[in-house]
Amino acid sequence: MIETKRPPQNTRREIAALPVDGTELALHLWRPRGQVKGAVFYFHGLQSHAGWLWEVGPQFADNDVAFYVLDRRGSGISGGDRQDLPDVDTVVRDYLTAVAHVRREIGDAVPLSLFGHCLGGSFMAALMHHPEFTTRYDAAIFCSAWLGRLHATLDEEQRRALAAETSLELWDAGLKSEDFTDEVRHRHFIDHDDLAVRALTHRSRGVLLGLEELYVRPRKPLPPVPAAYVSGARDPIIDLDDARVAFRRMTGANGALLQYPTDKHYLFYTDVRSRLVDWASTFTLIQGVDRDV
Repeated sequence: MIETKRPPQNTRREIAALPVDGTELALHLWRPRGQVKGAVFYFHGLQSHAGWLWEVGPQFADNDVAFYVLDRRGSGISGGDRQDLPDVDTVVRDYLTAVAHVRREIGDAVPLSLFGHCLGGSFMAALMHHPEFTTRYDAAIFCSAWLGRLHATLDEEQRRALAAETSLELWDAGLKSEDFTDEVRHRHFIDHDDLAVRALTHRSRGVLLGLEELYVRPRKPLPPVPAAYVSGARDPIIDLDDARVAFRRMTGANGALLQYPTDKHYLFYTDVRSRLVDWASTFTLIQGVDRDV
């Protein structure tokens, strides 16, 4: 079992430029200096980016797990229009390219987990159900993600209107740092993060709806890999009951629920961070053990 206490961090931080359709995307990596025994590909949420993982990445690497984070197109230090998502195909193609790149880099023998936080969980679910996604992954972790949120909160007429939306007027997500964490230093970082995306165009919400369609009405089944839904005991931003129903519908007997003692949304900015990293590391590494048996 992985222990929480660690010797001084022994990791390499790298940023690779990943060109996709003429736009340069930033793929961040915290790599163990020793043997890479597992890998996690992280899908960040709406306002966050790889810079939010400055404590998490080294902890994964200390567990011999390479931790990859793609700054989504228009987020972090990646190219692309800020506050405006491209079409569904472009969003999916970015992730198709990045996850395939990671699998080639780590090789076939290393277990790979997908990890989606908040809105990143919806991007991840869309990718997992996309017919063109054929890269092998060994486990999936959804963290504080309201899966199928627009389908759950909008009626059919509202969804039809949203799907046809073309407005570039901004929609404010209304995110507050106190919902994410109680820690003063992390709240200060969130409130003063110049790279954070806090609003999206109205047409972008239509893109989010299209991404949800990929897994709410899936065209292909998921492979029978272990999956988990991780959250706090309560969440001020998402409806956990609804999210868990969507998760169970998606994963069936392969899905498990895990709950930590916090009522904040961003678990990595709470005192459960180390426990979550160690659990996710173990959940990833054990897939390699199972395959070797």
